[in-house]
Amino acid sequence: MKRAWYLGHTSDEVGDRAILVGDPGRLTRIAEHFDEVKFLPVSRGLKTLTGKFAGRDITVASFGMGAPIATIVLHELADLGITRFLRIGTAMYFSPAAAGDLLISREAIGFDGTCSAYVDGGGPYPANSGLVESLWTAGAKQGRSIMSGKYATYDAFYRDMFGIDDEGRRRADFNRSQLIEKSVLAVDMETSALLAAANALKVACASICLGTVDAMTQEKLAPESMETSERVLFETALSGLAEFE
Repeated sequence: MKRAWYLGHTSDEVGDRAILVGDPGRLTRIAEHFDEVKFLPVSRGLKTLTGKFAGRDITVASFGMGAPIATIVLHELADLGITRFLRIGTAMYFSPAAAGDLLISREAIGFDGTCSAYVDGGGPYPANSGLVESLWTAGAKQGRSIMSGKYATYDAFYRDMFGIDDEGRRRADFNRSQLIEKSVLAVDMETSALLAAANALKVACASICLGTVDAMTQEKLAPESMETSERVLFETALSGLAEFE
């Protein structure tokens, strides 16, 4: 029986589909949406659970932040037999998206350093179209504003995405102008690498994130809106992934 090198889980402890989350704190909250849940042993601070939702065995694994560790988690779970992956979380967004919108990746451009280990070139790397459509259908049932489009991924948050010093602001301003020209909808730190890895490993993958930071103004989604928005994200993600064949 296979055992994952870093996660430490075995193939009989995981489902056939997985949700990848950055924040390990989300596992406790998403667990409330399952019919049955088993929390697996924590390894290197990476929390994982497997539970039943709509009759499906779904694994949820945290990766922290960034493309390198996110792809390690995906690669290990794919090696254990998981064939359907969904990254959920938060993302910066560009108009016409608005705060609190559900943003589904149809493809992603890679400005990160991980993509090239799996696929030559910077993309765009496609998300699985069937999973995208399943997420769209599930989101529509929630009555929430949904958009799908192109993601872009960077490694250096405070240099390329969100400036907190003069150099960061200069670089982020330049990047924003380039992303607008490329009709990018959302920006994060993982999606392009996950899609590149998924394509190389021949597994299905997509991202669905809440738009929480306006890329142009850096305004954040109000804290009082986050709890409700996150519940909608969880239900959409779980339903879309469960219904995807």
